[in-house]
Amino acid sequence: MPTFSKMVFAAGVVAVSAGSVEMTSNLGSNGLSLDSFKGKWSQAVNFFGASSTLSADFNRDGATEIAFEGKSGALDYKATVVSKDSAEFEVSTTTSDGTTLGAEGSVSPLTSKLSLSKIAAARSVSVRDTDCDLALSHEIDSSKSQLKLSSNLGSGVSASGTITTQGGASSTAYEVSYDTTLTSGRTLSASVNPQDGTGEVEYEDSATVSDATVTATLPLGGSPTLSVKRSFSF
Repeated sequence: MPTFSKMVFAAGVVAVSAGSVEMTSNLGSNGLSLDSFKGKWSQAVNFFGASSTLSADFNRDGATEIAFEGKSGALDYKATVVSKDSAEFEVSTTTSDGTTLGAEGSVSPLTSKLSLSKIAAARSVSVRDTDCDLALSHEIDSSKSQLKLSSNLGSGVSASGTITTQGGASSTAYEVSYDTTLTSGRTLSASVNPQDGTGEVEYEDSATVSDATVTATLPLGGSPTLSVKRSFSF
């Protein structure tokens, strides 16, 4: 198997054909500063007769991960290489009744040792004539299980509740969110946890500044931030 560095080099050579670069600047108390520089390259490939996508994420220091994802029959898959010693995978499939089953884990490219870390199931249900999304997950190493029920209440308002159990203890969390489009290219969203009063309000504007997205974020009880993001395709 090629080493991670060789895979990074190969991705870098082809990167000139298709991809994008994104730069984000933050306006804070110290003025305008470049907060992040990241890019993504992707290429459609044919893998054993199935259409797949090979992609690479990178920042100013080089490639951060390489991913390979696609679909084989009813199975969706994604493998992510983060180093020469570790690769993470995700697989999922949807049954005839609309239930989505998934699993996550890791595999060592050197020893081919497979480790399963998380299993999950999700489907849409009707509760008292209200359409809801039901999701159940279990983390094997920590024995942490979560049951989440979420629903769109209409007019941009949605709500969710999560029950978490671990080590014999359980907890419940709630969240209410709101999303709306103010005008073309301008959106407003807000989320709040009624239990502890945490949340944030976010305004995103991609219409005012040409080829850029301005985002203003106000955490409840925190300090507001303003960022400007520009993307370049190649």
